[in-house]
Amino acid sequence: MQKKRILIVEDAAYMRDMLSEMLKQEERSYEVVGFAVNGKEAVEKYKELKPDLVTMDLVMEVMDGIQAIREIKKDDPNALIIAITALGTPEQKKAALDAGAEGYLWKPFTIKNLFDALEKLLSKRRE
Repeated sequence: MQKKRILIVEDAAYMRDMLSEMLKQEERSYEVVGFAVNGKEAVEKYKELKPDLVTMDLVMEVMDGIQAIREIKKDDPNALIIAITALGTPEQKKAALDAGAEGYLWKPFTIKNLFDALEKLLSKRRE
């Protein structure tokens, strides 16, 4: 099985590190290919790296995650994006999914929550 290449979009350094460490637990399946700290950078990195999957924080400076999801989906309608946020409301979840995110994960989450969400997204894509 080919590793899934992941772009982590997160403004908090500790969360970038935590996500990266969690993904290393399954390094046979996942490889972190890049990081972005805001939505504008996420759009640029997505175009540059063409990852298989993006973890997208929603609350960031410069450009928020919902706008970044829209921009990435405009460029690549097949982009696979999971929104991850601590400040989530039902309205924000709906906005992220309406923008094009395929999944949603509330912070704090466990490593099991993360891998369950990623596998659910990837298996949906394979169908």
